[in-house]
Amino acid sequence: AWRLITCFLCVGKFGFHTIIGLHLMTQISTRYEKMGPICTRRIYINPAAATPAAAGHPNPNNNTPRGQQHHNNNSPYYTRGESSDYVFTLLFGMIGILLSNILLLPKLPTSITHNRFHTFFNRHLTFYVVYIWSKQHPNARVNLFGMPLAAAYLPLAYLVIGYALNNGEVIPVDLLHGMFVGHIYFYLACIVPKVLGGRRAVVSTPVVLVDLCHWLEGRGLAGDGGGGDEGNDGPALVDVDGVIGG
Repeated sequence: AWRLITCFLCVGKFGFHTIIGLHLMTQISTRYEKMGPICTRRIYINPAAATPAAAGHPNPNNNTPRGQQHHNNNSPYYTRGESSDYVFTLLFGMIGILLSNILLLPKLPTSITHNRFHTFFNRHLTFYVVYIWSKQHPNARVNLFGMPLAAAYLPLAYLVIGYALNNGEVIPVDLLHGMFVGHIYFYLACIVPKVLGGRRAVVSTPVVLVDLCHWLEGRGLAGDGGGGDEGNDGPALVDVDGVIGG
C-alpha cells in the first residue's frame, strides 16, 4: 500500500531534469497555496440559526451564521481556499492519476504512448498542479526561462518544450496525463457548481481532513459550521512572481 504514495515522491535519477522538476513543483505549489487554492470546503448552514432571517425577522445583533457570512451565491463552497483544500486537491490528483493510468492509458494507440508506461508519477502530479493553477489564475504573469507570458499559456509552453526535448518524436504523455486529470478536477470543482447554479457540489473536502489540517495549524475545527475560517476568507493573496523553470 505504501507504494501508492511513494510512486509520487520519486523524481528519478539526479540530473538536470530532476532539478528542474523539483524547482517547478516548489514554485507552483508556493504560488498555488499562497494565492489561494480552489476551495472545495462545503458551506454547512444550521437551518435553526438561519430561521429568524428566513422568516423576515430582524437580527439586531447581526449574529449571522459564519457559513452565511462567507457564502458565495454562485458556489456551494467558501470563497477562499486553504491548506486542507490543497491537500484534498493533491489526493484527488493522486487517485485520478493512478486510476487513469490503469484504466485509460493502456487503451491509447501506440503512436501516442510508444509502449512507454510509467511507474512513477511525480511529473504527472507536478503538471496536474500546474494546469489547475493556470486555470485558476489565467492572467497571472510568469517568467519561463526569462520569457514573460500569461499563466494560461504555461501548460502549452511546457508541452512544446517537452515535445522539442524529445526531438519531436515522442509526445510527453506524462505531462498530458497530469493536465488531463487536472482538467477533470477543475471542471468538477469550478464549472459544475456554476452550471448547477451553486446548489450542488460534486467534490468537497472531507470535514475530517479540514479538522486535521486545522489541528496541525493550531486553528479551530470545521465542525462549528464555519469551516474554520476564523473570521476571514482564507490566506491573503501575495505577490509571488518569479522565474518558473529556471
